[in-house]
Parts: sequence; C-alpha cells; structure tokens
Amino acid sequence: MNLTKLFYIIRILSINFLVLIGLWLIVEIINFSINPYNKESNRTRCTYDWILYNYCPNITDVKINTEADGGNVVFSYTNEIGQRVRGLQEKSNRNAKHVFIGDSFLQAEEMDYNLTFYGQLERKNSVTVFGYSSWNVIQYIEAIKKLSIKNTHYHVFLMPNDINPQYGRSVYYENRNKTKRKESLNIPHGFWVELKKGYSNSLLKKFILAISSKPKTQNQILTSTLTSNDFSVDKVSDCKSLEQLHIQYKKMLGYDYLVYSKLPICWSKKHKIAAEEALQEIVKVQNLVKKLNSDLTVYMIPPGWSFPNQNINGRKTEGYYFFGENIAVTTEPLLNFFATSLPSVKFISLESLIFDWLKNCDECEYYFPDDGHWTPEFHYRLSEYLNKSINFSY
Repeated sequence: MNLTKLFYIIRILSINFLVLIGLWLIVEIINFSINPYNKESNRTRCTYDWILYNYCPNITDVKINTEADGGNVVFSYTNEIGQRVRGLQEKSNRNAKHVFIGDSFLQAEEMDYNLTFYGQLERKNSVTVFGYSSWNVIQYIEAIKKLSIKNTHYHVFLMPNDINPQYGRSVYYENRNKTKRKESLNIPHGFWVELKKGYSNSLLKKFILAISSKPKTQNQILTSTLTSNDFSVDKVSDCKSLEQLHIQYKKMLGYDYLVYSKLPICWSKKHKIAAEEALQEIVKVQNLVKKLNSDLTVYMIPPGWSFPNQNINGRKTEGYYFFGENIAVTTEPLLNFFATSLPSVKFISLESLIFDWLKNCDECEYYFPDDGHWTPEFHYRLSEYLNKSINFSY
C-alpha cells in the first residue's frame, strides 16, 4: 500500500469519525433537552436540626414511574421547610384548618400534586400536608412541632412499617439507633456540577454502563410465595399459622405483617415491645395536639397485600415480601391494639373502607403494581370520603 492511499484511508476514517461524533453530540443535545432528570435539583433530600430528614427546601424533584405503574414523569416541588406543594415559591400554609401528616403514602411522588387527595381537597378547603418517605411516628411529632398550627385538626396516617421491628426506619429501630438531628441544606451549584449531572443523565454513560456491567445473578431467596389465606381478618386468633411458617419467611420484613395480622396474644415479645414503643409515641402526638388546642384523628394505612390482587408485583419483592396475589394480610389487630389502648383518640380503619369500595369495583386498582403506593384512583376515592366525613367549616 503506497503512502497516498494510506493518507486517503486515514482521511475517510477521520471524516466518518467526526461525522459520528457530530451525530452523537446532536443526539446527546436532544436527549439533554428532553430528559426530565436534567430539570431536577442537584440535591433533593436534606437533613435538618428539627427532623431527621426531609425534602430539601425550594427544590424540584423528578420521578419516572415504571412501565407497569404507567411510566409517567412526575415533578414535585417544595417550599421553605421541605413540604411538597403545588408549585415553586408557594409558602407553607400556617393557618390550615386541617393538617395531614404521614409518610410516603402522603408524599405521593408517583403522581402530580393535583391528583393527590389533598391536592383535590385544597381547591375548596384550607388544608396542608406534610409527609415523606419512611417517616415514622417520631417524625410525625417533629413535623407537627414544626408547623405548630393551633385550633386545627390533625390527621395522622400510620403505616405498619412505623411499628415493624425488622424495618430499618421504624420507631423500634430508631429507638435503638439514635441519630442526632443536624442541619445540612446546601445544594451544590456551578458549571462543573451541571456538567456532572449532564453526564450522569447522558446516553454515553448508559452506553458505557451497558458494555461494562456484569450480568446480574438472581439469588432467589424463596422458590414460592405464600398462598395460604390464614392471615386475613377472619383468622386473627389463629396463632398456630405463625408457628407453621417456613423459617425463611421469618427472616423477611413481610413476617412482621403476618405477626401483626394476629391478636396481641400471638405476638412475640419483640413485636409487643415494638407496638408498645409506637403507642408511646402516639400518646406524645395526642399530648402535643392537645397543647395546640386541636383535634386528632389517626388512620391506619394498609399495604396492598391487605387485599387480593393489589400491588401485584411489589408484594413479591425479593428479599422483603412474599405474598401471593390472591391472599389478604390484615392490619386490623394492630389498629385495634392502638384504638383500645387510647380510647380518647379517634382511629379510622382504611382497610375496612377499601374492602367496602372494592366490593363494588373488583377491577379497581388502588395500589400501583410495582411501587405499592396509592394510585390516583384511590386518591380520588379518599378525597370524596374525606369531603363527606370531615367538617371543613371547622
């Protein structure tokens, strides 16, 4: 091969390479402009000196639901104390007549604010909401203290994970792993921060990860899901079904739900202690609300596996849950334990409400298949229920 022909080949290859790079850059620019994650704030979760953690103040958070959950893009916005609000620059409503406190079920990052039950109630009523993923009753107290709204009605939404001793964010766990509240609100800015974010969301990074990542191996913990319906609301006194469970089930978070589906006489010492410690925190909620000259209603949020054919994928999450699609695991004994221990507090069973609603709508999907939180369909039903059951002229 002579030198002229070699230079010609190098020239052609160079031109093709430059064209390829140019096309790649064009594609990356288009991807950058349409990728919703590039609109997300550079930090979305912060720690505070008044609560363990929460959304950072005045930020935009982005979530893209899985395909099974609809695949839609959701933008969440926060105010000066990290509350999710309808839009940026919206201040906390410190005069709300009804205050809703809870965890990720109230955070509801899977849907637009307008579709949440409180977003719908807010259109005609004076309400505010404060909730974040994996908060427990200790954080509910801290959130109420931060708001400190007097002469109002507090609606606190409990979830079994607030109590479950095997859950790493329960009252039981937090009492044994004390974490000091420390404020850290800094959100990084600047050219290099934006460049790094752009690369993190780029097609180039996805390509590199695709060719360099090793295939994931499936370490199947259980070969089958639980199909026995021995943990429904009509089997609460059957303690033997707990004893007969396979040892592998007892090592998983789902086991706590099975324990609390039974009467307290069936609970282990550890589970009794966990429930008692959560009860002590609920008493603190009651006392705090009294000091604020306000009323209190407590709701128990049931998980999707409290009902057949809800949260059909998440209820079988490897390493955590193992519930077959056709069974129901009740939360009623846990709710009744709190209700009988605190007769002066109004407790509402959302499980019984949902069962009634499902009787007239077998095909209704109240829990996302993957994510496991409430769907817009449920939020609409809940807003209707609250509109009828709550005195908004309070």
